[in-house]
Amino acid sequence: MLTEEEKKLLKNKINASVTEYYNKRKKRRLVYYYISVAAAITIMFFSIKYTNTYQNSSALKNYVDVTGTNIDKDGDVKLVLNDKEEVQITEEAPSITYSSSGGEVTVNNSKIVEQSLENTFNTIIVPYGKRIKITLSEGTKVWLNSGSRLTYPVVFNGDKREVHLIGEAIFDVMHNNKQPFYVVTDDYDIKVLGTVFNVSSYSDDDYTSTALERGSVMIKYKGSSFFWKSSMKITPGTLAIYNNKTKKMSSNRVDVTKYMSWRDGKFIFKKQRMDVIVKKLSRYYNVTILIESEELKKQTFSGHLDLKDSVEKVMEVLKQSTDLRYKNENGKFVIN
Repeated sequence: MLTEEEKKLLKNKINASVTEYYNKRKKRRLVYYYISVAAAITIMFFSIKYTNTYQNSSALKNYVDVTGTNIDKDGDVKLVLNDKEEVQITEEAPSITYSSSGGEVTVNNSKIVEQSLENTFNTIIVPYGKRIKITLSEGTKVWLNSGSRLTYPVVFNGDKREVHLIGEAIFDVMHNNKQPFYVVTDDYDIKVLGTVFNVSSYSDDDYTSTALERGSVMIKYKGSSFFWKSSMKITPGTLAIYNNKTKKMSSNRVDVTKYMSWRDGKFIFKKQRMDVIVKKLSRYYNVTILIESEELKKQTFSGHLDLKDSVEKVMEVLKQSTDLRYKNENGKFVIN
C-alpha cells in the first residue's frame, strides 16, 4: 500500500509527464506549421518566377507584346522591317530570302531591300488567301500559311534561335547543335535542333498542334498544374495536340503528309469533319463559307482537294463527293 505522500508524488509525476507530452506535441505542430508556411511561400515564389520567365523569357516576346499581333484579313503579304517600314509583296507565289548578315532581303529573286541591324526583328504578316516561303538568315526555311504572322530576329545571336508564330507554318530547320531553334506560340514552345514539322496555332482555334515529319522536337506547355510547366517529346509520324481550354496535351501516330500538303497546293483529308474542312478552305481562299446544318458539320470527307483550282471548283468536288448542297450568295457560300 502506498502512503498518502507516495500517492501524491506519483500523481504529480503523471501530471508532469502528460503536460510534457502535450507541450512536445504543440511544439511539433508549430514546427510543422512553420515548415508548411515556408514551403508554400517558396513554391509561390518559384511559381511567380516561373510564370514571369515563361511569359517574358526573351526580347522576342517583349517585342511581340509591344508591336501587337494583328493579322490583316485582306490585302497583300506584308514585310515589316526593323524600322517599322512596311514592304508590300504583291507576287502570286511570293518568297523572301535573307542574306547571312540579315542586312539584305531578296523578294522573289529580284527586288532587294536593305535594312540596318540596329533593332533586330522583322515580321511577316500573311492575310487570308495568301501564302509565302521565307528563308531566314541562318538557312532555315519557313512556309507560312494564310492568316499567319511570324516574328523573328534578322540575325540569330546568343545560344538559341527563336521565332514567334501566330497561325500555321511548316519549318525546315537548319541543324545547329550549339544553337537550338525554338518556335514560340501563345500555348507552347517547341525546341528543335534540325527537323521538319508543321505547327498550327490560330487564335480562333481551341487547340495548337504540331505534326512531325523528320527529326525530334520537345514541346513545353502550360500544363494543368498551377506551378510547373509540362513537356512532351515527339518522334516522326506523331501529331501532338494541346487543348488550350483544358490545358492538356495528347499525341497519336498519324500520316503527317496531310499536315504538310498545303505547302504543295493540296489539302489531303481522311475522315475529316466538314466544319474543319470549311474553316481551312475559308482561310486558304479568303472567302466566307457557312454550314447551316448541324448534321452536315459532323459529316466526314476523305480525299484530295487541288488548291490550284478556284474555290468554286473545290466546292463542286465536295458537292459531288458528299450529299451537301450549297448556294453562292455574292461570293459567300452557304451549305445546307
